[in-house]
Amino acid sequence: MSNDTGEQRTLPATDKKLQDARKKGQVAHSRDLVSAVGGTAAIIYLWLNIGGIVGEWRDVMLQSLTLGENGFRADLRRSLSILADQSLRTLAPLLACVVAAGVLASLAVTKGPAPSLDPIKPKLDILNPAQGLKRIFGLRGWIELAKTLVKFAVFASVLLLVVGGTWQTLVRLPVCGVGCIPFLFGSLAKLLLGIAVCAYLVAAIVDVLLQRWLFLRDMQMTPTELKRERKDLEGNPLIRRAQQQQRREAAAEPRLGVDQATIIIRAPGVAVGLRYVRGETDVPLIVCRGRDSTADAIMRSAATHATPTCDDAELAKGLSSGVRLGAPIPRRYFQSVARALYAAGAAD
Repeated sequence: MSNDTGEQRTLPATDKKLQDARKKGQVAHSRDLVSAVGGTAAIIYLWLNIGGIVGEWRDVMLQSLTLGENGFRADLRRSLSILADQSLRTLAPLLACVVAAGVLASLAVTKGPAPSLDPIKPKLDILNPAQGLKRIFGLRGWIELAKTLVKFAVFASVLLLVVGGTWQTLVRLPVCGVGCIPFLFGSLAKLLLGIAVCAYLVAAIVDVLLQRWLFLRDMQMTPTELKRERKDLEGNPLIRRAQQQQRREAAAEPRLGVDQATIIIRAPGVAVGLRYVRGETDVPLIVCRGRDSTADAIMRSAATHATPTCDDAELAKGLSSGVRLGAPIPRRYFQSVARALYAAGAAD
């Protein structure tokens, strides 16, 4: 429910809200997937390296048993040093493998890193008993409880099935003798580990989908929130209308430049470009003009664009001042400009 309007959050979150939440570190997480992938990585590592690890520890134990020449304290320190060194060599690669697998799994769920300090900031809501009860008895709390019960039921069922399937072998164990114990329990352990890994991975995949659904559910918006976001994105309606009016006015203004001229009126040291296209404008417009070097540049550009020219000193000097660029020619020059257009063949 919305805190301010009482509206229900029934609308899906927009991309902007999801991006803003990601900047705050709010993304869908799956602890089950991280645990499952990390545990699977540890099992695979041990499965592949168990022979070497057992051999190294056997050598360490034999080496410790041979000590006894330098006194009890010296031998004890030596034994502890050997054990610590071997423990580090055994656990360091294992922990590195587990951490790397967990990090990769977390990045896969969150679709890349989402660094933010917001999740670690102190929040007073945590101390609120009402919020604590809401978290415990909320939808997420019931889902976590259901997940725990389902996991327990699944693993208990698997254990019973495995033991039930091997009970005849267990009954005959006294006949087989002590030599069958490593084979029997080794096979049983491998079977249980294999089933446990598969069950963990399936549960983790289900948890990823579930956590994604819960996250999107928490990110849902009310109609008021959606309208507010759209207003922020599109801007204030009054400002938007003013901007649209400015764009329309800018589009309505004539384009200036020598390339827009349909005729150049020139005189010594003066050049004025006019544009007149039947149906486009009611009267000719002044699109460029200049004196001296600017006039020479206009004439060179006009030659490049093959723009017609007309020599009329009085008309060129009259249009070169007193009229702003983009404005129509004054009424007193209508006849002179019309004659120039017809003379240059630019009045079609």
